[in-house]
Amino acid sequence: MTVNTNPVVIRRLLLDLQEAKLISTQRGPAGGALLAKKPERITLLEIYRAVDSGGTFGRHPNQPSRLCPVGREIPRVMDHVQQRVTQAQERELKRITLAAVLRELGCRAASPAAETQRE
Repeated sequence: MTVNTNPVVIRRLLLDLQEAKLISTQRGPAGGALLAKKPERITLLEIYRAVDSGGTFGRHPNQPSRLCPVGREIPRVMDHVQQRVTQAQERELKRITLAAVLRELGCRAASPAAETQRE
């Protein structure tokens, strides 16, 4: 199985998830990554906050002209839009657990019987 991406990207994501205390990792031939808590207790919001570094809208690298009626107001307006988008996104991500995603993927580990057996 492959995720078809550079291993450096995977290592960075694993470090982010470990820093957020969502996984624990072990190096070596028998190493790997394990969830730090049950998938039902991990929300997509926690994962998103651990690995995401930016907003929906990027900022222009140059300061807009204060003489332009659009240029002088667009940062304030887009900040407000970004705030609303972020709130809606986080509200939805908080409702979805990792277990729900795993179930949709058809992963056996996400079934209630498998989780009970692992406890």
